[in-house]
Amino acid sequence: MDRRAFILRSSGTFAAVSVPTLTPLSAAAVVKSAIPAAQTALTVSTSPLKNYTEADWVTIASVQNHLFPSESDVPGSVEINALTYLYDYLNNPATDPNDVDFILSGTHLLQIFFKQKDINDGATFNDLSIEQRELILREFEKEPAGRRWLVNILNYLLEALLTDPVYGGNPKGIGWKWLEHRAGDPHPPANKRYWLL
Repeated sequence: MDRRAFILRSSGTFAAVSVPTLTPLSAAAVVKSAIPAAQTALTVSTSPLKNYTEADWVTIASVQNHLFPSESDVPGSVEINALTYLYDYLNNPATDPNDVDFILSGTHLLQIFFKQKDINDGATFNDLSIEQRELILREFEKEPAGRRWLVNILNYLLEALLTDPVYGGNPKGIGWKWLEHRAGDPHPPANKRYWLL
């Protein structure tokens, strides 16, 4: 089953739509465009993300890109701003600190799991080929904690695809356009986002 069919079965029936050909970015480029430069190190911060490093974000972006890649007629994780959406959600003071810790711990578990595999000495997950990433993620999925983490990352991807753009994902409704979904009106203004109410 292709990605669109999966989403359509999960969320209702919509007609096909085509979007312009998209050029995927590297995970490092996604991090640089999605997260303010002053925040990527996060060594001294009161942010809930103070323990995240740029390497953690690159790992998350690599996994997002693998799970939801850009295609000529399909917006991928880059186009739906999946990393920005996840960053904003985790950095929100209203977010449960356990959610923040869970995503970070899963990122570290994946890095540890990957380093135990004899693939490329000194390589990072981001350096792997598509085939190697698929192999690692399929094996990681067999671990209960790995499966839970991947399911959560996929859930946040789907949220970024379907959310109102005011929440940081789905810029200009690109996900809605792809699914030919007409969102409800009125759209929330920035000062009426759920955590501000």
